[in-house]
Amino acid sequence: MNADDQTSYAGYRALMLVLFGRSGQPPAWRAQAACAGQDTEEFFDPKRIEAVKDVCAGCPVLAECRADQLGWESSGQGSRRYYASGTVAGLSGPERKRLHYPRTPHRTNVA
Repeated sequence: MNADDQTSYAGYRALMLVLFGRSGQPPAWRAQAACAGQDTEEFFDPKRIEAVKDVCAGCPVLAECRADQLGWESSGQGSRRYYASGTVAGLSGPERKRLHYPRTPHRTNVA
């Protein structure tokens, strides 16, 4: 393994640890996902949100996917939540952001 390969591997390993935690491996349920093997770019195309949501609607692991994504966005940096992007687990980025930052009712001044 040359120096470039080591750097590439180290970067890849670091990314996998950030995405998947200590194991560095995606959860086993991902192989059963309706989106497995699809082009991931589709999930970040604002023109395809409804089509992607249709894929997610019939997914046998939707609950696991949603819990995983919302958990990942909740952990670590706030930017993961605030700048949520793409359609994941049947929810668009803005929909997930609203789950993380729910609107609070307006307070009325009490005298």
